[in-house]
Amino acid sequence: MYNTITSAGYLVTDPEVRNFKDNKVCHIRVCISSDRSKEKCFIDAELWGKQAEVANEYLKKGRSILFTGELKYSSWEHEGKKYSKNFIRVNEFTFLPSSQKSEDGSQEKETVSVGGSDEDIPF
Repeated sequence: MYNTITSAGYLVTDPEVRNFKDNKVCHIRVCISSDRSKEKCFIDAELWGKQAEVANEYLKKGRSILFTGELKYSSWEHEGKKYSKNFIRVNEFTFLPSSQKSEDGSQEKETVSVGGSDEDIPF
């Protein structure tokens, strides 16, 4: 059975990086619905190691990305109440072109791909 998700969307919050043992993890929240959709679909995603560092440095709220990863499930209990959520553990991502104007008035487009390896994930 395969567990691979590829989606495009835009960040609805700035990335949040934390240290986990000898590694870094970056949490992002992405809207993966089209602009025309009345109901929006939001998903949390996490990036590990070098990807976490790159995401923290270059991603900001509103930035569009294309990502591929695995759907994961997490559950926990806090103050006697049970919580759970689905999220995506990102294997690789690409910055989608942003239409930003440079100082001379021309349109700048940027595309960068960042891949990962299983060595970046601590478990």
